[in-house]
Amino acid sequence: MKKHALIPAALAAGLLAACGGGGGDAGGPVPTVSSGTASSARYSETMLVTLSGTNLDQALTLSSTGCKNFARGTAAPFVSTATLAYYTCTVSGVGNQAVTVSGSGVTAATVPFAVELPQVTMLVNNGAGVSGTLVVTLRPAEAPVTVDNFLAYVKSGFYNNTVFHRHGRTATSAPFVLQGGGYAAPLVSTAPFPAPKPANAPIALEVGRGLSNLRYTLAMARTNVANSATSEFFINTVDNAFLDTSGGGYAVFGTVTTGTTLVDAMVAAPCKLSPLNFNVGFSVSTDCLPEPNLVIAGATQTR
Repeated sequence: MKKHALIPAALAAGLLAACGGGGGDAGGPVPTVSSGTASSARYSETMLVTLSGTNLDQALTLSSTGCKNFARGTAAPFVSTATLAYYTCTVSGVGNQAVTVSGSGVTAATVPFAVELPQVTMLVNNGAGVSGTLVVTLRPAEAPVTVDNFLAYVKSGFYNNTVFHRHGRTATSAPFVLQGGGYAAPLVSTAPFPAPKPANAPIALEVGRGLSNLRYTLAMARTNVANSATSEFFINTVDNAFLDTSGGGYAVFGTVTTGTTLVDAMVAAPCKLSPLNFNVGFSVSTDCLPEPNLVIAGATQTR
């Protein structure tokens, strides 16, 4: 696993809001870049681009298909000068990428960088023998809106101490999904109908992009309205290709790449039929609530 450069908070406070953020006049001396580097950064996090050269106080424009919202550094320790310039951006692509640096109408440099697929690590336990770690590898190229939405909840701590509240079954088959991310622990089948945690605005549905609801993949839960997913997600516990198109489809955005045996243990954990209707569009009579609760003790972006 790569180490990631830490960007001090003071830098963010002193950045210019405009893309490029360069100083000087467009008609001034032509800037030249003798070297450029990009710090190792995670998807959706801040990357630092460092440029060395001459006349770097002239207007510069930085652009990339894999990083957005460029801003010039003006606060210590990243104060840009005529010979050393700092820019930050938010990583928005994966794989091999590059930053193009232009000034006075010419390309001054191309700075390459590479970004791994993002991963989220979840700690899950029910206090009764089911305990372990799930590592989920996300797919932002195929589902960028969905991945960014999921990571926003992760980074805010929203999923900490939430439960897998739905052990989904059909009337004639084994359990097919484990759904979570909406309700805080503890949750019991005999309680009055609880309110879910307040969620962010719903997102657009991303389906038909090469990902399928196969065993151990993650997809977004939603109502019968296509663009209604917020925080709740589910793990497919069997191959559910029918969910790719059922009712408009369910957006897959990642895969459990470590902890599949834990998923199997979660499927086998005790579960009680519940009169609580957590599931719009599904039959309550064939679903159940895991008790003791399967709790997400923590969820963090780890790559």
